[in-house]
Amino acid sequence: MIYSMKKSKYWFAFSIVMLSLGIFTIVNNVVKDGTPFNLGIDFTGGVSITAEVASATEEFNSTGMLSDDTSHQLSQQIRTSLEESGIENLQLTTIDKYLFSLKVQQTEGLNIKELTKKLITDIEGTTILGTDFIGPSIGQELQKQAISIIGVAILLLLIYITFRFEFWAAVSAILALLHDGLIVLGMTALLQIEVNTAYVAAILTVLGYSINDTIVIFDRIRENLKDNGEKLNDVINHSISQTITRSINTSITTMVVLLSIYLFGGASLKDFALALLIGIISGTYSSIFIASPLLYRFKKLNQ
Repeated sequence: MIYSMKKSKYWFAFSIVMLSLGIFTIVNNVVKDGTPFNLGIDFTGGVSITAEVASATEEFNSTGMLSDDTSHQLSQQIRTSLEESGIENLQLTTIDKYLFSLKVQQTEGLNIKELTKKLITDIEGTTILGTDFIGPSIGQELQKQAISIIGVAILLLLIYITFRFEFWAAVSAILALLHDGLIVLGMTALLQIEVNTAYVAAILTVLGYSINDTIVIFDRIRENLKDNGEKLNDVINHSISQTITRSINTSITTMVVLLSIYLFGGASLKDFALALLIGIISGTYSSIFIASPLLYRFKKLNQ
């Protein structure tokens, strides 16, 4: 048999070590920098600029497409121009073929008029289509909304799994989700992954992916309990042995895609892809090695 519950204490010990490392990093960042995470302008406040480049527009109109070389070259020119002005933590995204979105973190002495003027001067044919300011108060509101969204998602999952299976299955699944969330947050603090609205989307995606894997395993456990009179311990071993190959293969397929995005998707997608990669690995691990052993222990305690 591939899987054995007898080794669950080692899996729990490994998770405790990883969680402790994450919590230590978060606390250390707070002590050292005053904030646990590398917050993006969505949460700290800043400026969002939408720019159109005439040379890219002309190429698109004449050929019907914008070459990767042209897009990359313009992105590098824009990034270089702003970095020469002392701009740090720049988020640069190519949108709608010949449009560029720039997000600049709010810092003391930031002069938007001089910034856009330099951009127009340095990049021939640049037109500023719009400038939006994200104040610190809006950033704080976005933080509250992000926490609320994640909290509501977890609550709805708790209700759904309770009706689909049972209460202790729901508790086990949610604890496994919290495990994944803390692992991702810890690695986010350790690797200084930028936390923005895309990061929140990555966290929600991880939660959905992880709970899907857990439900597949719980469903197999329930079916096997109906079909034979084996002990719960043996049923869980048998059920996970039946599904572990499927879970790992699915995760590897997803990770290959995310790794491609991380390596070749551009700077604006690296943090998003990295957060998803960490979450998918943690979610696969917790579905197999954390959720089911927790379910076993809760059921034994309440028999």
